[in-house]
Amino acid sequence: RTTSNFKPQLRQLTNTLERITPIINDVRNHNLKLDRTRSEQDMLIKEIEEAKNLVEKCSRIKWNFILKFTHSLKLKDVSQKLQSFFQADQWRDIKKVLVEVDSVNERLISLSINMSSRRCGTAERRRFGWRVPPLPRGIVGFDEALNRLKAKILEDINIHDDGSEMDCDDGSVYKVVVVSGVGGDGKTTLVKMLCNDPQIQEIFGENVFFVTVSEEFNYKAKFQSTEDAKNELENFLREKVSGPILLVLDDVWSELDIKNFQFDIKGYKLLVTSRMVFTKYDMFKFDPLSDEDAKILFRRSARPIHTIDENLVDQMVKFCKKHPLTLSVVGGHSVLDNKEILNRLERSFETLEAKFKQCYLDFGLFLEDQRIPASAILDMWVHWYNHDDEGIDTLSKIFELSYRNLVNVVTRRPREDPYETVSYCEQQFVTQHDLLRQLAINLSSKLPVSERPRLIISEQNDRLVTHVLGEDQVASVELQEPMQARILSISTDFIEIIGESFSSRWCNMRVPKVEVMVLNLKSKTYTLPHFLKEMQNLMILNVTNYGLYPTEFKNFHLLCCLSNLTRIRLERVAISSFSRSTLALVNLQKVSFIMCKMRNAFEDIDNLNIWPRLIEIEMDYCQDLVIYPQILCSASSVYLKKLSITNCNELREISEKVGNLTSLEILNLHSCTQLEKLPESVTMLQNLSILDISDCLSLTNLPEQMGSLGGLRTIYMSGFTGVHELPLSVKDKTKVVCNEEVACQWKEFRNVEINVVEEDRTATLERIIC
Repeated sequence: RTTSNFKPQLRQLTNTLERITPIINDVRNHNLKLDRTRSEQDMLIKEIEEAKNLVEKCSRIKWNFILKFTHSLKLKDVSQKLQSFFQADQWRDIKKVLVEVDSVNERLISLSINMSSRRCGTAERRRFGWRVPPLPRGIVGFDEALNRLKAKILEDINIHDDGSEMDCDDGSVYKVVVVSGVGGDGKTTLVKMLCNDPQIQEIFGENVFFVTVSEEFNYKAKFQSTEDAKNELENFLREKVSGPILLVLDDVWSELDIKNFQFDIKGYKLLVTSRMVFTKYDMFKFDPLSDEDAKILFRRSARPIHTIDENLVDQMVKFCKKHPLTLSVVGGHSVLDNKEILNRLERSFETLEAKFKQCYLDFGLFLEDQRIPASAILDMWVHWYNHDDEGIDTLSKIFELSYRNLVNVVTRRPREDPYETVSYCEQQFVTQHDLLRQLAINLSSKLPVSERPRLIISEQNDRLVTHVLGEDQVASVELQEPMQARILSISTDFIEIIGESFSSRWCNMRVPKVEVMVLNLKSKTYTLPHFLKEMQNLMILNVTNYGLYPTEFKNFHLLCCLSNLTRIRLERVAISSFSRSTLALVNLQKVSFIMCKMRNAFEDIDNLNIWPRLIEIEMDYCQDLVIYPQILCSASSVYLKKLSITNCNELREISEKVGNLTSLEILNLHSCTQLEKLPESVTMLQNLSILDISDCLSLTNLPEQMGSLGGLRTIYMSGFTGVHELPLSVKDKTKVVCNEEVACQWKEFRNVEINVVEEDRTATLERIIC
């Protein structure tokens, strides 16, 4: 619904701007007569200019649903802000009336009302009972965060020259600031410090109110109904409180609670703390404690102080990730053994809907302190939760978890004009606080080992991690019995694996129902577990090596036994060669090679029906790939729809047999800087709709018969600096996304739609080098 409102919101804001423009001159004249400060007028003009810029930016958004969603919220917010900024005709009439009002009498009346309000308001304040709580003892750090938050609260508060009055001079009736973060990170402590700050006390005085909302806030505790509570509070603030007002809502779980306290009162500030991210408001995120402050906090929590070894302090600070609550209560004990921390973190999990709970638990499958590619999550969730291949469902689930501060989303390479039909997960990464990851592991490990739907196994220093199985279970669990797990994650911290350490320990483990397997490695060589060949239900295999050197498997041929595999994702893996049986996996639909060494992987293979049902091939940062394997262009690849070869800086040639890929719809060659030409056979791909040759610096021209590609819809060629001549045969309805330099050459083609994007040459160079 939000996305569908994008165009109506855009039209509404455009009409609003057209209506209010003629009124500005009248307002300026009235201000001159009233001898008013120009700050109010200037802020209005600034708001209008920002609104115009937003309208201009939104008018360029065509297909990107994510931008439509986020900008629809911005449009709505700006429209409401302008409308509440002033009701055009009413504001003009009020200005005219003010010219006739005697300023001295107005001040006397205002003073009388203020004095009366102070006397009558005392009883009301006691009734509401929303007093600022005292500060806890022993606060460490937060000084820098406090200064930044205070600046945000006071940025539009002005003390008049005579010192008699304080007001909000930007014309806005209220402002909402949300302090967002994970549970126990110090949000409440920070806002308590703000409320007790001398400068805040001087400006707001008695008009600082504090209420703890939490999950089950009851408006009826002191009032007959929620509406009655809202009305009485608004009347009290509007009629009996003078000057700037600061209301703090602590521990908010629903946006509805914020809306219930949004009043159209000038100078009214609403400060919220929440584990959620409410993007329509002014968000404030503060950094964790400094190393030194974190050490001080831990030393204070541990007893006896004089026995703490400095190395232990360093280790605990690193282990706790400088998380204030954890440091203050752990005192040397296991983090999630502490019920207070566990309860705080589990509350965020318990409030999730069932579908989001399962998605959150999946993040425990990956290693700590690492970026998780959204495309790797996509491969799992397409199978596990029936998500779409474009990544719409997957990215929306990730964003929902990020709004609740359970994960963080990182974009490595933003695009000005995203693909229309390619995965929205491209270049998106997810990180997660280690405590939240550990919570996901603990929640997945509550059931007995044999009954867990997710089995997470980690080897460290030749032993299993105790928080996964427990030392007693490691010794006594009977591995001969089949386990019920449908997802299996195996992680190892070994820098070098010699022999078959893991597989020898677990050679008898039986996991016949596993459908998704995640391998997290840090080793140069690795032996796949022998029980892998018994996992006939396995459909998704994700192998990621986080070590310095690519992992080489000693028994990679085991994959040939997994006939039901549909997706394989390999990252930082050295593949010396594929066996004929591995290349013949009949159900494989997608294969991804990320930063893999694979120069000779497809050599000496002829007349083989390679992966006959393959739909997508992805090769990214494979730096030893010089020639795209001819065998992957065989006539057997009739189902292949997407071929993505990106950031392969040594790629110089693509076989002319690429013309055999008659079903190909997307050809992505982004940042293949040494590629000198496209094969002429590309023009045979009648189903090709998207071609990306951005940052292909050595590519100087396009095939002359490009116009014969009847289905070609979009060509991406930003950073395409070496082009000398464009094909005259390009037909109508083709869109070209490029930089200004290339756009000048396309302007001669009247039948081509040109979309110019700004080019950041430094960022482009950084992407190519990295």
